[in-house]
Amino acid sequence: MTAPRNVRAGSPVQGDAPGGTGLAKVTVLIADDLKFFLETEKSYLQRGGFEVLTAQSGEEAVALAGQRQPHLVLLDLEMPKMDGAAACAAMRKIPALAATPIIVMSATGTPQNRERCMKAGCTEFVAKPEKADELLGIVARILSIKKREAKRITVVFNVTGTHASRQVIGQAKDLSERGLLLETSTGISVGSVLELEFYLPGTRSQVKAKAKVVRAGKSPDGVQQAGVQFINLSQADQSAILDYVTG
Repeated sequence: MTAPRNVRAGSPVQGDAPGGTGLAKVTVLIADDLKFFLETEKSYLQRGGFEVLTAQSGEEAVALAGQRQPHLVLLDLEMPKMDGAAACAAMRKIPALAATPIIVMSATGTPQNRERCMKAGCTEFVAKPEKADELLGIVARILSIKKREAKRITVVFNVTGTHASRQVIGQAKDLSERGLLLETSTGISVGSVLELEFYLPGTRSQVKAKAKVVRAGKSPDGVQQAGVQFINLSQADQSAILDYVTG
């Protein structure tokens, strides 16, 4: 496969998907024949709070997907023998994977490759991210689309300022043009300023905003929660959110 540019190797993994926090554990399967990129992608997604399964061939990915039934599959197109398109087609023949989001990524996004992958049954065909942390945005968007009925939104965020953190993923509900309720695997202090990114479920509208934590605590079932208010949300994003919540 062709290597994406500017991929930064992550620092050591700091933990798997959150367990015992009350948040549903989301499993993502990544298949890539180049181990360096596979481990880099795995590191970023693990830090984002996912359980990550890996495979270095299309055949291995199909077998692992059939056994574990992940919530999302990311396939590199340019794998030898069984490539990403062929692996996707094989997965779609497994009843348990018929509705699973499958994303095929390629460094060569030609119309012919796109058409072949869509015919194989992939949910989306996307350009391979040049930076590994861009994977979080792709994953968040796809999972948000899947969760529209539940009215929950997958949010990529980080704490800014003195206690700045890496990007992680949480779940949001009670969205309005003023703010949202964020559920996370770890607590966030009142007064913290966050940088948020999320897609409105079922749309391609991406919202990027700063927000301030105005209250924090736990839900009755022990999930860490933070009530946040948007700071200087753009008029366009306000309108998109209003259209979504009232639609």
